[in-house]
Amino acid sequence: MKKLFREYLSMLKPLPVEGIPDLILFRPIAFVLVKVLSRFPITPNQVSVAAMVTGISSGICFSRGTRECFLWAGLLYGATAVLDCGDGMLARYKKNGSPVGRIVDGTIDYINGLAIFTGLGIGMSKMALMPQFHLWIVIAVAALSMAIHSILVDYYRSQFFIHALKIRHSIHDEISVFADELSHLKRDRKKPVNRLLIRIYLFYCHIQIKYAKKQVQYDADKYYNANKIMLRLWQAIELSMHICVLILAAILYKPELFLGYTIVFANIWILLIVPFQKMANKKSI
Repeated sequence: MKKLFREYLSMLKPLPVEGIPDLILFRPIAFVLVKVLSRFPITPNQVSVAAMVTGISSGICFSRGTRECFLWAGLLYGATAVLDCGDGMLARYKKNGSPVGRIVDGTIDYINGLAIFTGLGIGMSKMALMPQFHLWIVIAVAALSMAIHSILVDYYRSQFFIHALKIRHSIHDEISVFADELSHLKRDRKKPVNRLLIRIYLFYCHIQIKYAKKQVQYDADKYYNANKIMLRLWQAIELSMHICVLILAAILYKPELFLGYTIVFANIWILLIVPFQKMANKKSI
């Protein structure tokens, strides 16, 4: 049992950055899945593609608009979350992760988000909860809000990696890693799709550099102590929390619960904790 627990911990990200729903629900299920998949020649990217299939299927079920289809949509979205955890865990377990795999994983998240919100909008239009025009405005605001929440949480999680844990590179180092990978693929004339994905990601990284502020240097211990609680507060609106709320709303056949959480609660939450985040950063210098 202790061996299994150590194996489970070895597949996780550092515990301070793990979301609570992931730790107590999605990753334990993904761990069992990974133990099974590790016996077969299945790659992390194949698990990512499976997550895309279940995510799109969830969106299709949402689009039907019936109570039964909403239930299936919630279950499929839960399966998507498990598979999304599983690809990274399998890569860490088999030690065969790749830079391109990270890009594939992120791209599939965007595809699934588009499928879910499109399906949810179509399904809710069939439920006639509000006028069509108003409904699609609400769906668009919810989708944009969820994207902003994910970006903010990822940013502060990345900052924690860099300044507190010292185990993630800056954006400049990230560009160097992917540029080296691209050069290697170009030299061997292999995997044109991977080369295209890396070029797109490098373009995105250069945009980040153009608009990013000068990086402040923090004391590692001070940053860890000041931000470990802040990181937990940010994780109240991270992607896995949105997923849990949407699954619950789907099972209850109450999609307005998810929209209320995403548009109202999560945005108010940001306004409440941003001042505390600024204070925590000042304490970390």
